[in-house]
Amino acid sequence: MTFTVRRLSEDELFGLKTSWGELLGRSDADPLFMSWAWQVSWWETWSQALELELLLLGVYSESDELVGLAPLYLKSVRTPVGWRVRRLHVIGNAWKLGPTVRTEYVGLIVDRTHQKPVMKRLADCLAGFAWDEMIVADASPRSMNLLEPALSESMDIARLVRSEAEGVLVPVESGYRRWLERLGKNTRLKAFNRRAVFESEVAGEYVPWDDPESFLQELNQFHRERWGKPCFDRHAVRFHLAFLSRLGNGQLARLSALTAKGQVVSVLYDVQAGNRVYNLQAGFMESFHPKLSLGTLHLGYAIEAAFNDDTVIGYDLLAGSGKNTFYKSRFQGEQVVFTTVEYVRSPVLKLAYGARACLPQQLVSSVNRFFRL
Repeated sequence: MTFTVRRLSEDELFGLKTSWGELLGRSDADPLFMSWAWQVSWWETWSQALELELLLLGVYSESDELVGLAPLYLKSVRTPVGWRVRRLHVIGNAWKLGPTVRTEYVGLIVDRTHQKPVMKRLADCLAGFAWDEMIVADASPRSMNLLEPALSESMDIARLVRSEAEGVLVPVESGYRRWLERLGKNTRLKAFNRRAVFESEVAGEYVPWDDPESFLQELNQFHRERWGKPCFDRHAVRFHLAFLSRLGNGQLARLSALTAKGQVVSVLYDVQAGNRVYNLQAGFMESFHPKLSLGTLHLGYAIEAAFNDDTVIGYDLLAGSGKNTFYKSRFQGEQVVFTTVEYVRSPVLKLAYGARACLPQQLVSSVNRFFRL
């Protein structure tokens, strides 16, 4: 079969909702972060502010069916001496460019029936563009295993791991009671046993929240009180409102709150995409009750709801740690490693990275500044 690669415009990006969703369903790409709703909302929010150049590549079959998507952008940065470094990024993250929301499980979207030939066409096409290095931030092992062989076959690149982050995915097919039994004594107490205190002493309830705008305001207020700053700045609020308004293709907002005597004491920002529920954010009163850990208690309710939903097979706590400890590890889930990888194409940058590895530590920062590494 012959496949054709087309560079798509921004107008075409905004018109791809249906075909993007259909392709996503035939791929192994992440159904939340690589969805049209997430990607187009991110681009709408930050592309102009960060002066990004869209490089959206679509792969089409002989019958004009969309079988592959590379949602990318180009950004040039200048070193202190005026040398320009041209970087290729995946839409959803702005590595070393500016603060945006975090996009995880990053990768390309390819029809699983045609993975190898489609990836080969995409890699060959990328080789024809002028860029020095490609940044894939918070990629999953599956997406890297798909991308790296194709890139290596089409061009001479060096691979550098810039960072790794750990996440936790809780499988919910084994049964809720069995999962509770596997929890440590203290975690089980906070997530489940203390419900009796919450529901009786303070008349607490676990309730859904329908209005995204007021929900995000409440979430931001909890973060101001606990961390001294909002969870989401105005750009991120705009992004999330746009994203939530575009949900479709098996995506569902699961916004919830814990209330005590009518007062909101905790909020949880979850979204279901495909057969997984993703925990995007949480906010709560830190010192509400001496016997209650509201964050853990709220997660206990949400995870139980996932166990009770036949359409869900996992509750994803994603990457990131808590204020004091990596609390996610206590929920008896599977470890997920997110890797930020740099694929270096420029011979000059390859030399710079090689030299940096041999230099004394005090000179490494100078090399980093010079090359904007």
